[in-house]
Amino acid sequence: MNYHRLKQRILVPLLVLPLVFGFFTASAQDTVIDTSILDRANEAAGRAMAAAAQAQTRINQLSDEADQLVQEYREVTKIVDGLEVYNAGFRRTIAEQERTIAEYELSIEGAAALQRQVPPLMERMMVAIEQFVDLDLPFLIDTRKSRLELIRGTFDDSSVNVAEKFRLVLAAYQQEINYGRVMEHYTDTLEIGGIDRDVDILRVGRVALLYQTSDQTETGVWDKTSTQWVTLDDVYRRPVANGIRMAKQEATIEILELPIAAPE
Repeated sequence: MNYHRLKQRILVPLLVLPLVFGFFTASAQDTVIDTSILDRANEAAGRAMAAAAQAQTRINQLSDEADQLVQEYREVTKIVDGLEVYNAGFRRTIAEQERTIAEYELSIEGAAALQRQVPPLMERMMVAIEQFVDLDLPFLIDTRKSRLELIRGTFDDSSVNVAEKFRLVLAAYQQEINYGRVMEHYTDTLEIGGIDRDVDILRVGRVALLYQTSDQTETGVWDKTSTQWVTLDDVYRRPVANGIRMAKQEATIEILELPIAAPE
């Protein structure tokens, strides 16, 4: 390549460069850059970030609500479990009560039949105990007969139920039984030799019924055979006096020699 041709190659670009530079200089002066796109993008990005923040806040709220619901569910589950146990116990109780009611109904049916049989039974019992008192030793006779009269008076009283009437009859029987188990002393007035005299009565169960005057000058015993008072020999004066003191709890219990009728 000769110098002349090389020079042309160098000069051509050098000649073209001012034209290109001038063109870009003129274009830069004539073009205005539009920044509204960037503003809109920034605004869109800001809105997206705000929306994301709101979404995250909502997510957090939903998460808290979910945790609270889970906790409430667990508490309700515990309550339900407790109620199931509680109800199971009640079901067992109700079943037992139903069985008891059924038994009571059967008992009521039986009681109705039994109640019809009680009045005749009480009447027979009253007749028996009244006859027994009449034939028994004549101690506290007024008290005992008054008690029986009060009980018989309830038989025609509609305000007193059958159970109470029967209880009174049994109580009278129990009292009569108790009389035969104790030694008792009380004072009374007896007609002795045609004269009313104050005496001390000594009852030894139902084995013997004796009396002694206050001055201990006379001692006697109830004779079941003749159904009257019989005067005793003076040999029984001290034993009867000692028995009276023991019944009054003024002396210790000891063996007494008393006139006892032979059993029939």
